[in-house]
Amino acid sequence: MTSQKSFDLKTLVIYIFALCGPLSTTFLDKPNLALLTSLFFGLFLISFISNKLKFDNEIVKAFLFSYFFILFFSIIGGYTVSSLYSSPEQMSKTLSRIVTMCLGLIVIVSIGDWIYKRKDEELKFFIKLSFLATVLFALLGGYQILANKLGLPFIETRSDVYGTDYSMRESLGFRLTSIAREPNFYSPILFESLCLAFAVLSRKKFIIFLIVTLFLMFKTLSTGVYAHAILFFTLAFIFSRVKRLYKILLFSLLGVAFSLFIYINLDSFWLQYFISKLGAEASGSSLRSNVYITVLKTFLESPYINVFFGHGLNSLTSFNDFSLHTENLEFAISNNLYIDFLWDAGVFGLLFYILGMLYVFIKLNIIKHSSKIGFCAFMMFLSLLISSLYRSEYTTTHFFWVLSNILVLYCLSKKRSHDDT
Repeated sequence: MTSQKSFDLKTLVIYIFALCGPLSTTFLDKPNLALLTSLFFGLFLISFISNKLKFDNEIVKAFLFSYFFILFFSIIGGYTVSSLYSSPEQMSKTLSRIVTMCLGLIVIVSIGDWIYKRKDEELKFFIKLSFLATVLFALLGGYQILANKLGLPFIETRSDVYGTDYSMRESLGFRLTSIAREPNFYSPILFESLCLAFAVLSRKKFIIFLIVTLFLMFKTLSTGVYAHAILFFTLAFIFSRVKRLYKILLFSLLGVAFSLFIYINLDSFWLQYFISKLGAEASGSSLRSNVYITVLKTFLESPYINVFFGHGLNSLTSFNDFSLHTENLEFAISNNLYIDFLWDAGVFGLLFYILGMLYVFIKLNIIKHSSKIGFCAFMMFLSLLISSLYRSEYTTTHFFWVLSNILVLYCLSKKRSHDDT
């Protein structure tokens, strides 16, 4: 493996991406997308013309495989829908989605080429910059708490506690969003920050960061964040290297602590709000679950060719069939990556995506105990799979940023394992 000593243009662009990738969850999403699109398309063009693109990483290939087939089958599916692309408005939406998906492919190729040629120190610096980006969200989350208490200025976000009565809203105050648009936009970053913190911080510093992050998670007042936390920490617990006896003891202690916490908060507004929100999600009466059910019903009633190949990229807004299932429900995505892939690219597209992710899981599972960096890569991937249940960000820079961090962590772990042998 060769290594370039000079700090070149590609490295600069990659480091900018490490800092700016998560900003697609904020009010800066469009400027951020424009900046990174111009940088990466320009960088890719220069590398392609000079014939310098090269990568040898199985996970890079798996991500490209998964992403490409979603794009491929969705284009086929779109052309099977009568007159779908005859509308200039729909064609514009589809072309916009194709451009952002192509950006995703270019980012993955560029990162794969970059990590192939870099030293450990440069790869670690990328992880540190990514962690710094998540720390910025945490700091601004802390400021949001102070701003709410002291009446200080803060950016406009969906921090209101909606779906409840006035007294409960007054008691709960607000939902923590940091600078993200809403709690569910911030949620994945909270867990990604833990993975990155575990990779770069000492044990004592990580414990402090974990406590602060748990507090921020609690302040989001989001069922999505809480459900993500339960799944994330359960999986971390299952896949950790802790001995089985210690796992059982620790699990028992956590169970007792959680039961006491619920008992103490039985009459709290917080628990009442959480139970009511969870009940609405489970019963299908919430907007999110209503959208899931509606899209799946309409998909299953589609012609067979669309069941297999989908309806085309970004096509949900062009279908009027949803009025048959629910009235006045307007949406462009379902807020579930798997349902959106099923709708856009059909059973074939989703199947190829799942196969690609299964391959990545197997590769990361092999190296998860090689070092703490390998475990971080594994948990960050699992967190991505969890967040895809309630977020559909596959064309955002944040999504590409997560894939890039997984790739860099995987490369570092592989190199460290090779050095140890």
